[in-house]
Amino acid sequence: MTTRSKRFIGALVVAFILLVTWQRFFETPGAQPPIWVVLAVFGIIFSGYMWRVTSKKEKEEEERWIEQEGRIYIRRMEKEKERRRLSS
Repeated sequence: MTTRSKRFIGALVVAFILLVTWQRFFETPGAQPPIWVVLAVFGIIFSGYMWRVTSKKEKEEEERWIEQEGRIYIRRMEKEKERRRLSS
């Protein structure tokens, strides 16, 4: 899945949650959701956002670490190759 399609699906999910909440609590005049429901919805949305941000940072950090370890491995292999060439 591409980043664009993931964002689109995420936007659809958020829109669906907002629509369901709106229909449930705001359709009838004078009806308001309990404060804990509003806080729970905001908490879920905030948790999802923080999860996305954190997972993106962790992925970037992991890629950086893999790249660094790859460079170390390549240098070690080049040194070993040079050592074998000199000893022959």
